[in-house]
Amino acid sequence: MFCCLQDFYSHSNWFELGNLDPYPNLLRPDLPLQNLADANTPTCNDCEEKVCPNIILPKILSTNTLTSGYLISTPQGKCNHGDSTRGGISKDFFSDDLTPDGTDPDLAAYSIAVQATTDLLQDIRIAFGNTMFLRMLGITHSKALCFVVDTTSRLPDDFTEVQRLTAKIIDDARGTPNEPSLYILIEFNDLEVGPVTSTTDPEEMKRAVNILTVDRSRNIPTLFFSAMRLALITAPPSSDIFVFTNALPKDTELQDTVISLTESTRSMVMLLLTNALSSRRTRRRRSALTNSTNSIYQQLAQLSGGQAIEVTKDTLPLATAVIEDSITSSLVTLLQVDSTQPYTFSFLLDPRLQNVTLYITGLSINFTLQNPAGVSQDNTAGSGPLASVSLAGNLYRVSLNEGNLTGRWQITIRSPQAYSLRVTGRSALNFMSQFIEEFGGPHPGFAPISTRPPAGQNATLLITVSGVDMLFGVEVRLVSADGELLRNTSVRRLREGRYVVRAPQLPDVPFTVLLMGQEADGRPFQRQLSTQIQASQITVQVQRTVILAPGDSISVPFTVETREIDGVIAISARDDQRFVTTVNNSLNVGAAGNTTGLVSLFVPTGTLSGITSVVTIEAESTATRQSNFALLRVFVMQKDMDVTPPVCRVVNESLDCPVLCGNATWEVTLLMTDGNGTGLRYPHISIIIPDSPGAPTAIIDQVKDENGYNATLLTYRASCCVTKVEISAVDDKGNVGRCDFSIRRPSTTGPPQTTSSPSGSLRITVSLWTILLLLGLTSLMH
Repeated sequence: MFCCLQDFYSHSNWFELGNLDPYPNLLRPDLPLQNLADANTPTCNDCEEKVCPNIILPKILSTNTLTSGYLISTPQGKCNHGDSTRGGISKDFFSDDLTPDGTDPDLAAYSIAVQATTDLLQDIRIAFGNTMFLRMLGITHSKALCFVVDTTSRLPDDFTEVQRLTAKIIDDARGTPNEPSLYILIEFNDLEVGPVTSTTDPEEMKRAVNILTVDRSRNIPTLFFSAMRLALITAPPSSDIFVFTNALPKDTELQDTVISLTESTRSMVMLLLTNALSSRRTRRRRSALTNSTNSIYQQLAQLSGGQAIEVTKDTLPLATAVIEDSITSSLVTLLQVDSTQPYTFSFLLDPRLQNVTLYITGLSINFTLQNPAGVSQDNTAGSGPLASVSLAGNLYRVSLNEGNLTGRWQITIRSPQAYSLRVTGRSALNFMSQFIEEFGGPHPGFAPISTRPPAGQNATLLITVSGVDMLFGVEVRLVSADGELLRNTSVRRLREGRYVVRAPQLPDVPFTVLLMGQEADGRPFQRQLSTQIQASQITVQVQRTVILAPGDSISVPFTVETREIDGVIAISARDDQRFVTTVNNSLNVGAAGNTTGLVSLFVPTGTLSGITSVVTIEAESTATRQSNFALLRVFVMQKDMDVTPPVCRVVNESLDCPVLCGNATWEVTLLMTDGNGTGLRYPHISIIIPDSPGAPTAIIDQVKDENGYNATLLTYRASCCVTKVEISAVDDKGNVGRCDFSIRRPSTTGPPQTTSSPSGSLRITVSLWTILLLLGLTSLMH
C-alpha cells in the first residue's frame, strides 16, 4: 500500500500540475479522482531515450488533467512509467533538471510522498490505537496468550487446577514487560467449538476462564483440530498456543489443514496432556509419551517447535512453568532437536543471554550437563552446581544457575526411546527468516513465499536480525530435526541486520534454520528457528485475498505445479466460515507439470461486515503423498458501508499567543459530527508539551448539529508553550477527520508565525484498513 501511494507522486504528473501537498482524494472511497485523462486522450510525447525532457503534452498541463505512466505495454500517445533504461514520468532518482523557479521535481515528489505516508500512518494510529500501531510496525513485540481448553467430561478432576494456574499466569505477567498484548480463550468438546474470547483486558480473560465448566454429558473424542484451526486463525502470527486436553481428536480430516496453518503462521503449539499412563502400563516404544494415543499431538508439537507434555493434576503446576517461561517477547531458541539415539549435543551461550532453560521431553531419560569449564551435573540432582532440575510427567525442566554462562556447553542424553531437547533463553538478539522469490523491473525486490518452499531446488531466504548493531562472519545452515547438517548456504549482507541467503537444493525432509556469527566484540553466538520447515515438490498458488459482500458468490482459480511428479493430485478446500461451496476433488497433472482448478465461494445473506475467513487449499499427490497448500483470505464488506469521515469545524477560537509563552493559554471550540453515519467515538487528541505550565483541559458536550444529528462539542484549552496539537474525530468505522486550526504567534523579525494542525490529510476506513493490516502482517510474517 505504501509503495503504491508513494509511486503515485513519482509516476504521475501531480507535481507537474503545480501541487506541493498530498492529493486528499486518494484512498478516499467517498471522493472521486477528478479530471483524469481518459483512455483516448494523448498525454505524452513518444520517447525511447533514457532521458525525455518535457515529455508531458502542454495541453495536459494547461487543462490540469491528471495522468500517470504505464509500467508495461505503453499505448501509443500515453506516458511510460520511466526507469533506468527508458524515460517517462519518473521522479524516483534525483537529477540536475530543475523547474524554472529552481525546484527539484524529484525532491519535491519525495517530500510530498513522505508527507502522504506520514498522514496515512497517523490516521492508522488514530483509528487503531497506539498499542496495535506499534505492534504493526514491529516496534513492540509483546505476544498474544492463547489458551485452548477441552471441556469434556474426562477433564473435571484437572479443571479447577487449570483455572487456578491460568489465572496465576495472567496475574504474574501483569504490569511486566512480558504482559501479553492480547488474550485468547477457545473452548471445545465433542460437539462444538467456541465461543471465542479475544480481549486485551486481563480481568476479562480471567472471568472467561473462571466461568468455564465441564459438561459431563459430553463424551470423547473431541473436535480438537477444529479448535486448533480456529485458534490459528484468531491468534496473530508467531503466537504461542497452549492446549489443555486429555482426549483423542475425532476430526482428523482437519489435521493437514491445521499443519498447513501452523507452518504458515509460524505459531508454536504446546500441549498439556492429562491422560498419562502409569509406568506399569507403558510398553516399550519409540515414543516420548507414555500414552501412544498422544502421538498425533506429539507430531504437531514437534512441527511447531513446541512440546507435548504428559502430566497429572499433581504435576500440572510444574508443567505450567513452561508457559510462564514462554510468554516473553525476548524468548530465543538456541537449540531444538528430536532424536531416537543417545547423543551428546553442544550449544553456545553468549553474554547477552539470561534465564537459560533446557526442556527435555521423553521417557526413561538420563542426562549429563557440562559447562565450558568441565563441571558436570546429572538429572538426579534437583539443585546442583550448574542448574535446578524439576520433573513433571515426561518433561525435565533444567534452569541454569545465574552467573557467567558464556561458552560452549554440552549435554549427553541417554534414552531407549524417542526424546526432544529444547534450549531457550532471553535476549534482544534474535532473527526471523522468510523464503522469498526475487523479482526485477523498475522496482525490484522480494516477494515472500507463504507456502512450503520448493524441494530439490535452489531457494532464497531473507534473514532479518534484531537487537544488535553490527555482526561479522554470519553463517546460516539448514539442519535436520535431529541436528544433522543438511545444507551450507551463501550469505550476502543487504544492509545491517538484513541478509540474503542462497540455499542449494532444499532437502525433502523437515529442517530448521541455524544462525551463527560474531558480534562487534568478537564473541560468537547462535540462534535457531524453532519451527520446522517442510519443502515440497508441489506448488499451489492462489490470489491472497477476495472481498465479498453478503449474498455474493465467486469462483477463484488456483494453479498446481509439480516437479518430477505426475498423475492425480487430490484437492481439498476448507474454511472456518463455510463459505466454500465446491472445489475440484482431483486434478490430473500431465507432462506440462501444471494444471488449474476452481474453488467456489458464497457469503450468505446476513453475514456481518468485517467477518473474515481463511480458505486452505491443499494439494496432495496420490502417488508420492507429497503435499502443499495455499491460503485465500475472504473479507466480508457491506456494499453500503460508511466510508465518509466525520466533519470537524471551528465554532469559536482564541488562538493568539505571545512570543514568550509564559502562562498564556489558547482555546478552541470544535464541533464534530458524523451526520447520518455510524456515529462518533471520543475525540482523539495528540499533544506535545515541552515543560508547559499547567495541564491542558478538554470539555466535551454531546449536542445536535444543524441537521439534527448527534454531534460532539469539544472546548480545548492549553498553554501557549504547546508546540503541536492534533485533534481528530473518529467514527465507529474508523474513518478519521482532522480538525484544522492555527495557533498564532507574533514574530520580531517577520510576519506572524502560525502552528497549524495538519490539513488535507488522508483518511481511510477501518474496515478497509483491517484488510490492509492483515495483508501487511501476512506479507511480513508468513
